[in-house]
Amino acid sequence: MKRICLAFALCLAVLLCAQCASSPSSPLFGTPSPESSSLSEAPSSQEGSLPESSEPDPSEDPTPTADLAALILETSGDVLPSDVDEGFLHFVGERFGRGTLEELAAQEFYTDGLWRSLTGNTLHVLRSLYAKEPEKLENVRLMSLGERGQEKTTVMTFGGDICFADNYVVMQHLKTTEHGLTDCIDPEWAKVMRDADLAMLNNEFTISRRGAPMAGKAYTFRADPVHTALYQELGVDFVTLANNHAYDFGEDAFLDTLDALTAHGIDYAGGGRNAEEAQRPFYYLVDGRKIAFVSATRAEKHILTPEAGEDSSGVFRCYDPERLLEVIAEAKANSDYVVLFVHWGTEHTDVLEEVQKTTSHAYIDAGADLLIGTHAHQLQGIEFYKGKAIFYNLGNFWFDHYDIETGLVKFDLAPDGEETFYFLPGMQTGCVTSYELGTPLGREILDHLAGYQPGIRIDDDGHITAE
Repeated sequence: MKRICLAFALCLAVLLCAQCASSPSSPLFGTPSPESSSLSEAPSSQEGSLPESSEPDPSEDPTPTADLAALILETSGDVLPSDVDEGFLHFVGERFGRGTLEELAAQEFYTDGLWRSLTGNTLHVLRSLYAKEPEKLENVRLMSLGERGQEKTTVMTFGGDICFADNYVVMQHLKTTEHGLTDCIDPEWAKVMRDADLAMLNNEFTISRRGAPMAGKAYTFRADPVHTALYQELGVDFVTLANNHAYDFGEDAFLDTLDALTAHGIDYAGGGRNAEEAQRPFYYLVDGRKIAFVSATRAEKHILTPEAGEDSSGVFRCYDPERLLEVIAEAKANSDYVVLFVHWGTEHTDVLEEVQKTTSHAYIDAGADLLIGTHAHQLQGIEFYKGKAIFYNLGNFWFDHYDIETGLVKFDLAPDGEETFYFLPGMQTGCVTSYELGTPLGREILDHLAGYQPGIRIDDDGHITAE
């Protein structure tokens, strides 16, 4: 790294003298270059709002932002990331103020956290905004930007399998209740998910009025598209589609599922119209970070659910983990944090398959920061590997009629990167999922979950630590 303050000051002095002689009324900001981004068309409803451009102040130094950007590259280009070019720096100056560039130039050393300290947003977020990804790409959503000096903790929740299928017991029970979903899922769960910045569940059914049950399957699930609104009632933002029920009623119903989720503002990963769509991560810009969600499946012992191909729809499989390892690495290179969802394991047991243990470590080595498992229809324990959390299976959230322990993972990601995990226990009894944090039953569930893997402690408030 090299010191850039002196060089910047000398160059700036020369430039200012030249400008004062030739154009004493030069504007504070130069004309944006063609490659710089205007953010005035960004979404303003569910998504966050983008910062407005600063107005010129005639009393300030009249050096144009573009010239400051050029000076920074001239004096410090060799210590900045290779993709930080003049257009990008001009964009940062226009959107976060000319003083941001001055502070950047005055740094003695370059660090990855520098951008967040100057703008409230990481370099990955700034790159995404500069490229207009939230406006141009279907798999990038702007939730909220960070503010300098006002960084906040990002809260996420993760749950297991849910099913809104009209031909299955939980929805059939819901239709007999007086108050609908609140008589089936304790309202406290919806509060927890609505209060989170991001809430996730596994979509274990297809959403359509079309198609026929897949031949050879014992259980096939199809929900009327109107039931997708139940996700909004719960406060769910994102669902996984890489599972063994997404294609239960064939391709038309699968494509209807994608359309229904999109129409209701529910994001997804793990399934798509082709391999590119099925395998791509979904990115959220939230609180100044870029967070990637990746979803894949290896759940079926007798494989029936089709894998997405170059020109065919389906899910993202990971029986051979090599492609998933590549996707994780790509997501890590393009984001600040990677959450991986894998649909796997043996149903109705807490005993892990050996492949769960070995590949989970490989996925973290490839760049996953958190691993969430589903499919087993029961809880399967927690492990910390290289400081990264693995929740091997979150079981049923609201899926079946038998009694089964369940719950949600609550994850707090602090501004400094500190990770705090909680497990909020619940019980699915019949077709009702209760909220049990703080009850004797809840304490039993926490003890069971902590006991599945050695070295795990869960406090009465659900706080998880590795001993």
